[in-house]
Amino acid sequence: MDGHTNNFLLAKAVRDWAGLPWNILLEIFIRVGAVCLFASVRSVCREWQRVANEPRIWKRVCINHTDLLLYKGLVRTKIHFGTSNVEMLELAVVDRSKGRLEEFICESSIYLFPSPRRLLQRIAERCFHLKVLNLGHRFSADERDFIEACKYFPLLEVLDCVNTKFTEVGIESIGRSCPNLKHFGFRNNLLIQYSQYKFNNSLALSVTKHMRGLHILKIGEDMMDDDGLLAILNACSHLQLLIVRNCFHLKFGKNLENKLIEIKLKYYNVLDYDFDS
Repeated sequence: MDGHTNNFLLAKAVRDWAGLPWNILLEIFIRVGAVCLFASVRSVCREWQRVANEPRIWKRVCINHTDLLLYKGLVRTKIHFGTSNVEMLELAVVDRSKGRLEEFICESSIYLFPSPRRLLQRIAERCFHLKVLNLGHRFSADERDFIEACKYFPLLEVLDCVNTKFTEVGIESIGRSCPNLKHFGFRNNLLIQYSQYKFNNSLALSVTKHMRGLHILKIGEDMMDDDGLLAILNACSHLQLLIVRNCFHLKFGKNLENKLIEIKLKYYNVLDYDFDS
């Protein structure tokens, strides 16, 4: 077989990916990471760039470890994302969605947010259909930023911000703004030795009043005792998963244990100093 025949067979074996139909490319790109879409896919050809700019691709954004490593590499080599020269990945994906963003998820160990307030403001300004906002344990914003942002998220079902300290005011406001909320994660961020605090069930009682439809609840470093948790279990009848971490006043006495057995709730009580669940 001569060289010309080999070249012919090789050419036939190579698939013309750039010529794939629009609907197939769309389904493929939906499954591609955010950074890859910005820095790689869009630069292949004009057709791929046009598909990668399609807002439907950005309805669900999940930034994972692979994306983070690629992002850092691109920053080091001074590669920018498109003609707008967007400096921060998280703002770029919000812009690209053109208001269609429904899920924004960031893996818990990733820190990409030089300005958490700016990110929340941008999402609130442009993404009125948001249903999931899961920001991991390295995202730290003020309670007031979440209160203001959540006023624009009436469809929100998941709010996981386990590195943010909440008060009764925040829980009440978010509960009113997001009546469909089913998953809530927060912490109380106690900064001094926990034994210096007396038990306090104010946040637990606020959850019972304003977030009765929860299916998943994650609480870190709160001062509630057994009575506070019992109040939550009695009020939140749809609760399926409970994670409490560093809530040192919980003793899991007989009444609380009996209640947990009765409702067959899946729960985890963790005593450490890392809220990474």
